[in-house]
Amino acid sequence: MQDGARAAVSGAAPAPDLPQGQGQGQGQGPAGVGYVRPAQLPADIADFSGRAAELAALAGVLSDPARTALAVAAVSGMGGIGKSALALRVAHHVKDAYPDGQLCADLRGTGSDPADPGTVLASLLGALGVPRREVPPSTEDRARLFRTVLDGRRLLLLLDDARDIAQVKPLLPGAAGCAVVVTSRARLGGLLSGRHVQLEEFTPAEALGLLRQIVGADRVDREEEAAAALVEACARLPLAVRIVAARLAARPGWTVAHLVARLADERRRLTELRADDLAVASVFELGHRQLTGPQASVFRRLAPVSRPGIGLAAAAAALDLAEPEAEELLEALVDAALLESPEPGRYRHHELGRDFALNLPAPAGESGPPVQHRLLHHLLGMAAEAFQWMIPGDPVHRSIVAAAAEPGKGRLADLAEARDWVVAEFDCALHTVQLVVRRPDAADTEQLTLAADLLVALSSFGQDIPYARITATAAELARAATLRGNDRAAGRAHFLTGNAALQATDLGRARAASELAVRACRRAGDRAILQQAYNDLGVIAQFEHRFGEAAECFDEALVLAREQGHRSGALTITLNAALARVRGGRAAEALPACEEALEALREMADHHGVAHALCVRGQALHELGRLEEALAAYEECLALCDAVRIPGQRAQADYRCARTLSDLRRTREALEASARAVAHLRTVPGRGRDRGYALLIHAGVCLAAGRREEGLRHAGEALEVFERAGLPEAEEARALLEAEEARALLETGVAVRPGC
Repeated sequence: MQDGARAAVSGAAPAPDLPQGQGQGQGQGPAGVGYVRPAQLPADIADFSGRAAELAALAGVLSDPARTALAVAAVSGMGGIGKSALALRVAHHVKDAYPDGQLCADLRGTGSDPADPGTVLASLLGALGVPRREVPPSTEDRARLFRTVLDGRRLLLLLDDARDIAQVKPLLPGAAGCAVVVTSRARLGGLLSGRHVQLEEFTPAEALGLLRQIVGADRVDREEEAAAALVEACARLPLAVRIVAARLAARPGWTVAHLVARLADERRRLTELRADDLAVASVFELGHRQLTGPQASVFRRLAPVSRPGIGLAAAAAALDLAEPEAEELLEALVDAALLESPEPGRYRHHELGRDFALNLPAPAGESGPPVQHRLLHHLLGMAAEAFQWMIPGDPVHRSIVAAAAEPGKGRLADLAEARDWVVAEFDCALHTVQLVVRRPDAADTEQLTLAADLLVALSSFGQDIPYARITATAAELARAATLRGNDRAAGRAHFLTGNAALQATDLGRARAASELAVRACRRAGDRAILQQAYNDLGVIAQFEHRFGEAAECFDEALVLAREQGHRSGALTITLNAALARVRGGRAAEALPACEEALEALREMADHHGVAHALCVRGQALHELGRLEEALAAYEECLALCDAVRIPGQRAQADYRCARTLSDLRRTREALEASARAVAHLRTVPGRGRDRGYALLIHAGVCLAAGRREEGLRHAGEALEVFERAGLPEAEEARALLEAEEARALLETGVAVRPGC
């Protein structure tokens, strides 16, 4: 609080020994002393910004005329979050409802010498007109006298920077007409009435609002993007925003972009966040001084790995602590407002608190592997276990370092738990890999191998995680591993980069990365990933209508799958190879392999595999002119997809079946099937090629049925999809549109002379 509040606590300006009857308020205090009406609130903050909802909530509880007990408005949060500013604004907002005055006290809870409640009470009693000689010696008696003086009165008490509930309780009036506004870094759970507000960072709009008030709207609006970047560099901490605003206001020649550049280095950011007597580092320093040795150690050591958040089990592993011990220390840091806990069992540093922790020196003699190494081992062990739940029996699992060195501990009960774990720790895992890759002394290539294995294990959950985000990290890992001659890590990282590009239908980038993966995996003898990379090259070649090359790649992958005893993988690759041969005009060659795979998948009761095999078989039979048999295969596939709920495969079977129905002149059924496929695939992201095929087939069926306008519309949409994806099927869509245009010209009698 400001100087006036500090004086009230220190006793530097005690109330004089007033003779009876000279008090400004109504009624009498002890021993007939007159009541003095205090007015100790410091001046309101002129450029106060934001916090509208919090202000309304706190003012509401303090202004409630129907209350029957003391009103308490508590504000908690980390240092620099704006607790004191909000409390002061609230106090000024409601002070007219408290005609008997306002008292203030700075409790210095974050300092090394927190205010003693007895000393504070003596100062408050003096401010109320109680002569010094009438103040009892004990804290308990002073608290009783304080409640007596305020009985029947309406007075507002502002207590700033409370350490804990024990410091606050003796200072609370007993009168229902009084009210207290109290701020603390810790949440004061022992307060029995009122409203508590836990302050978070400013919203972007609030942060920019404060910047505009101090710097000037014109100057901020001229550099709107830089201003947004500036408040984000301050992590939207109100104190930090106020500091950069003050620096800009004092330096009219500086651009906003210039200050953003000065804040770019996270290691120097706290040095820049200083203006006159304001400094962000000081608010963290005050809290840090109060920590025990173990708490301070956890705060510092967890900083490199806690962004954007970390679970309790992962944090305990990184810190080399038992989970109960880790939880106790982490929760203590949350209570001290030096860590945040966005949900039970998860923790993170505030961005600027993390900067502060990263700049703390390690104590002499600290040894052992860095926290990111221990965390990497833990994450990889968990990810390998999750991978086994997702793809049981895949040889990739056997090749993962952690799985070979440390068999699964059964920490994940089922696939649902595996999914939950991957989703929860994905960001933490990606950040940990980036830490390993970006270390300037990353000569330890084993860490790169572990990092590559972790990304491979996570990649099996592509439907549950933002898979595209793996790409940039995998590309960085590939470069680092290549520089250090680690072919195994490089091959796996290149494979992931290529696979992600393939998912995005970026075929040029997918081919380049997959070819690099093949070469690196061959050198490293990494057959598990080599199999996957050849399969991806086959898919890429098939997309590009190079069907002979696609079949050769699939055949290479098939040999590797069989060598590793990967039966389900071998069957999937067999179907991929069969489809490449069907589309390359070799349906007779493909059909026996397809029949063999279908029989094996039936024996395995692999419903997804059977559905896929039936769809491929239908395409082979259609190309061979055996339309009724093709239709039977599609109908069996559709029935199975309905029974076991495989909507994606059903949509594919629908549009393939529509083509066969159309050739059989069963136009109405063909229209229904292709329309169903289009409707479903419009709702599914990442299935552009399938959507394009469904649109193209539906367009052909519509045109055959005489629904020309609808057919042209769908053909045009198919052309857009294929062109956007860079797929050669665009030529099919274009040819269909051109043929329909030529037919329309002939029908209208417009002739074109040869040579014109």
